[in-house]
Amino acid sequence: MTKTFTAQLEDFAKMTVEAMEYTMRQSIQDVLEAAQTTQIGIGQGATSFEVGKIPVDTAELVNSLTVDGATGPDSYVTAIEGMEIGDVKRFAWTAPHALPVEMGTSKFPGRHFVSANARRFSEFVDARTAEVTK
Repeated sequence: MTKTFTAQLEDFAKMTVEAMEYTMRQSIQDVLEAAQTTQIGIGQGATSFEVGKIPVDTAELVNSLTVDGATGPDSYVTAIEGMEIGDVKRFAWTAPHALPVEMGTSKFPGRHFVSANARRFSEFVDARTAEVTK
């Protein structure tokens, strides 16, 4: 049975929303995965660092990620999975030293594991958009 033009448009609209939701979810996950990418911390003997990666000495910082109250290093995966366009989620690293590590102090430069990866959001969106528009 052939679909009506209206039914075809409805399918297209649904597909577009699905593509947009996929792009949104995956792009947010890309940012968080990049922010959760670890590197050896100074306390473990690191002599240098890469901006945008989270340093790990005891794993307290990487394990302190919370999403709307859910905790754990991968808590964002479940939270993002159920997101719809227009939803608001709050992601935060709650370890006491999270902000100093992000921004730096007079003793060490910031690692910018959050801000450097948040700035890449458009890059992630473009890559995910390319996946759904092939």
